Amino acid sequence: MEEDPPPSDHSMGTDSSPEPTPRMDGGLTAWLQVLGSWICFANTWSVSLRQLAPYSTTYAHRGLTSSYGVFETHYSNELLADYSPSSIAWIGSVQLFLMMAIGLPVGSIMDKGHLRLLIILGSFLQVFGMFMTSLCTQYWQVFLAQGLCVGIGSGMLVVPSVAVLPLYFSARRMLATGIAATGSSLAGIVYSIMLRRLIVSIGFPWAVRALAFTMLAGSVLCAAVMRLRPGHAKRAPFTAMMASVYIPFFYVEDYAIDLGVDEDMAFYLLSIMNATSLFGRIGSNWLADRYGGLLLSLPGSLFTSLMLFFFRFATTLPDLLAFVSIYGFVSGSIVSLPPAIIANLTKDTAEVGARIGVAYTVAAFGALVGNPIAGAARGHFVVAAVAAGYQGTWLFGAVVMGVAAGLVGGMLWLQRKRGARVATT
Repeated sequence: MEEDPPPSDHSMGTDSSPEPTPRMDGGLTAWLQVLGSWICFANTWSVSLRQLAPYSTTYAHRGLTSSYGVFETHYSNELLADYSPSSIAWIGSVQLFLMMAIGLPVGSIMDKGHLRLLIILGSFLQVFGMFMTSLCTQYWQVFLAQGLCVGIGSGMLVVPSVAVLPLYFSARRMLATGIAATGSSLAGIVYSIMLRRLIVSIGFPWAVRALAFTMLAGSVLCAAVMRLRPGHAKRAPFTAMMASVYIPFFYVEDYAIDLGVDEDMAFYLLSIMNATSLFGRIGSNWLADRYGGLLLSLPGSLFTSLMLFFFRFATTLPDLLAFVSIYGFVSGSIVSLPPAIIANLTKDTAEVGARIGVAYTVAAFGALVGNPIAGAARGHFVVAAVAAGYQGTWLFGAVVMGVAAGLVGGMLWLQRKRGARVATT
């Protein structure tokens, strides 16, 4: 078989000298890619609008009044109080949509050898967008800075954060991806608490700037350590599950406060869910290396659907503590397994970036409409009882996740049917 020549990093110039090929499933270079991917996860999935809102002074005194999620609080109560919750919700939805919708071109660019260019440009747009957000005074400014700028910048980092690892890991591919995916869970806890403390002492704008400086430090480290594997082909030839998994992350604080839970405790419910998600991601990916990613995705999506269905019966603080702990754990696989599954289904590693990009592009449409639809479903069931008022939200998430479980089951059936056919030929 003819080997592909080692690629040069077009973003940093051409170097014709040969590079030593790192070994698979270990070594300093391979684990540095896990570190870089971990930081990318931390600076993309955890740094969203929902992480910023709880830290306004309004939150401490007036509670949550929006129907979308805790990230809206600062805007709906202070900066953008004249706008409807639906209008403000589109800022977060567009950010999440762009973070995944540009996956196809980003994956293709990465497969052409421009990994470092993506990391540098994406990090710049992220940090610049956050700095601009701290200066915003009008809706269109927030939409451009946080919805578009941060969304596009994050999109340039999401695919590289998962597509690099399959180039360095084979037998431990699922585990490496699961470790990297814990970045968003752990950062979701640390960033939330950090911002909550800083807003009290230095105010919301400077708290956001402090977050931007933290992201900048991590981005510099990413650019320094992440690289394509020598011999990775420079071509861009050219697969989804996201509409419902984040619904509790957006609505649990609002739900808890409406039930009469203390505002500080409601805030920590989200942190608890992020913490248990961390263990769910590592555990599911560790098992997936032994039993297969698709096989682990089926019970993960089924249990997540059941948890969403029964969420409406959690009406006391002990109930909520139990539900958010379990939900975070079982839903962890929904976030961490798909990229590694796609990589395992791709025979040519030169196509990994583009294929993962296609999957994220498709998933972006679910992320765009899923949470707003869940909020609208809540609006149609507003009654005296809080739990009844949220039935539409939880049931919508349960049904959509149930459909996802059915699709995973169909993929498993097709895979086994194909394997049986090959065995008989």
